[in-house]
Amino acid sequence: MSNQDFNLAQDPELLRDYLAECDELLQRVDQDLVALEEAAEAEEQKGSAELINRIFRAVHTIKGTSGFMGLDQIVSLTHEAEEVLNSLRKRTSALPQDRMRKTMDALLATHDHLRKMIGDVRDNTPRVYNLDSLIARLAELRKEVELDSDRPLLGEIMVVEKVISRSELHESLAEAAWDGRKLGEVLVEKKLASESQVREALGRQSGQAGVQETSRTIRVDTAKLDELLNLVGELVLERNRLTRLSSDLRNGNVQGEALTEALAESTGRLSSITEELQSASLRTRMVPIDAAFRRFPRLVRDIAHGLNKDVELAIRGEETELDKNVVEHLADALVHLLRNALDHGIEPPAEREAAGKPRHGCILLEAHQEGDHIVVSVSDDGRGIDPARIGRKALEKGLLSSERHAAIENNHTELLNLIFLPGFSTAEQVSDISGRGVGMDVVRANLEKINGVVELESVQGEGTLIRLKLPLTLAILPVLLVGVANETYALPLRSVQEIVRVPRTQTHRLGGGEMFRLRDRVIPLRHLHDAFRAESVATRQESRDLTVVIIGAAEKRAGVVVDRLLGQEETVVKPLGEYLGHVPGVGGATISGDGIVRLILDPATLVEEEEAA
Repeated sequence: MSNQDFNLAQDPELLRDYLAECDELLQRVDQDLVALEEAAEAEEQKGSAELINRIFRAVHTIKGTSGFMGLDQIVSLTHEAEEVLNSLRKRTSALPQDRMRKTMDALLATHDHLRKMIGDVRDNTPRVYNLDSLIARLAELRKEVELDSDRPLLGEIMVVEKVISRSELHESLAEAAWDGRKLGEVLVEKKLASESQVREALGRQSGQAGVQETSRTIRVDTAKLDELLNLVGELVLERNRLTRLSSDLRNGNVQGEALTEALAESTGRLSSITEELQSASLRTRMVPIDAAFRRFPRLVRDIAHGLNKDVELAIRGEETELDKNVVEHLADALVHLLRNALDHGIEPPAEREAAGKPRHGCILLEAHQEGDHIVVSVSDDGRGIDPARIGRKALEKGLLSSERHAAIENNHTELLNLIFLPGFSTAEQVSDISGRGVGMDVVRANLEKINGVVELESVQGEGTLIRLKLPLTLAILPVLLVGVANETYALPLRSVQEIVRVPRTQTHRLGGGEMFRLRDRVIPLRHLHDAFRAESVATRQESRDLTVVIIGAAEKRAGVVVDRLLGQEETVVKPLGEYLGHVPGVGGATISGDGIVRLILDPATLVEEEEAA
């Protein structure tokens, strides 16, 4: 087994995590393969699809982590197994029993080989394996699955899944044929199926039913669990005290000042324990950012060698901790930033020498905490970014109008921010590393999902610095409560830039939208009463100044018009649930102390709507 010059013993912690993750995934794959065979025999198509997706994700994870470890033969084997599973995922009808049995035999054999190979890695006895016959067997099965693949009609899928009956399908097809409408529209109109059921069936028809999931497990230090248990014990004692106080109150044993004093003491103690419990609970979700950082030395080495560049990666602050979910969103963004730094930032050795720089380039990946945020930065000592060239490229690609280009051609910050536009690239040709125009757009999109901010600085000839400002956790959300008509909404506090009073005489209509100037920036306005169809106080009182909350998502800004400000509080975000689906402008909900459900607004969506307006 080739290890591509990677010494497995040089990072025992990385190897230990790799082996633990593979063991966990292989155990799950073993169980899921058996369950998949049983589900296929019972013709449970929906159950089979879920199992295939789960097995596919596990194999894909093993392939990715094995690639970072330099275990080429494991990568080759998992790649072929992944191809077979992907072909199965794209099917919307079951394989014939005999072919399914052959496929399961091959996948189980693959599982056994992987367990043996990973066991040899654990024993530090990696060897070269003869996998040709098994890989050829998997490749042949993949071809058979693809050749036998079909694309059943929407109606057939919904009948198989028992959404509609066969007779209802025939009636709906006749109605659709009569007036030229689509079957899905007819089914929804006749209330035989919901819009979500039709969308799901269409997704299965196109082979896109697999939904990507993030890992639901996390390794927690036992000391953190002990702290949680101690706090729960104190909470139980306080509950017993309140129970006794309630009993004394019913029996008339306590009243007046004694009751007030006892309640105040108990409430204060309960508040203290709750805060400590909240803090301890959050710490159990925190992982060192090293979990994301440790994969990048290998990535930088391989890409630099492929580009014939000499690059050194320095890492600082890898012990910084943040929420596990934030780390998962961060990893993809950092991959794109490092690729850009290697391909576009760091010059070839000869060019660096000609510019009076050392032959080897430097990239610094750093993390540190600032208040309730984590700042992750990627900096290089390369050629920097030419703002004028960025503007010209955006103009050539049709991403920027000539009028807009003329307006910002002397504003270096605005020009640099153009690299975040979807489809923007300065590469002359597409390569494995860059040229598709999806890198920086993905970075900004991933940051917006978690209310993060990306900042860019660059000096030509000296280098580039990109800062990612991330929330420390996604579990507890500090919010600003605002009122519109009789409703209360919550705005994530980390997205609130400032609050201003705006006289109506300073607002202007432009292109169907309303805006005002704040210092040297034009801010579009978003009226919440329009979005949620409520009668606003500001609407009824035309002479009244507008209360505007300036919100930001990445580098974008918008002003949210509200009737009143109600203060700040920390909330726990709850999803809206599948039955409500996605509500534009709403990121979730929370329950207030009086039991009322409040909507938490999504700043990214509100800002995007303003730009579209």
